Amino acid sequence: MSIKLFTNELSAVYDAPLREMLISNFVITQDTFNDILDNQATIEHRQSDIKETQTTIESKIRAQDENMHELVNILTKYDVPIQIINGKVVETEEGN
Repeated sequence: MSIKLFTNELSAVYDAPLREMLISNFVITQDTFNDILDNQATIEHRQSDIKETQTTIESKIRAQDENMHELVNILTKYDVPIQIINGKVVETEEGN
C-alpha cells in the first residue's frame, strides 16, 4: 500500500519559497508514511513466519512428549524401574 499526497498541486498564489518548503515537507511526510507501511507489512510477514515456526516446534515437542510417555509405559510393562517425575524420566527402586 502506498500513499500519494497531492502537494505539487498547490496554487501559485503562495510565494515560491513557501510553496517549495511545503512541497518538500509533504514529500518527506509521504516517504515516511510509505516507509512505515512497508515496515508494517514486513513485520506482519515475519510475525506470520514466527507463528508458523512456533506451531511446528510445539507439535514436535508434543510428539516427543508422547513418545517419551509411550517409552516409559513400555519399559514399565517389562518391570524396568522407571517413571516420569516432574517432567523427568527417573529410575526408581524395584517394587515402587
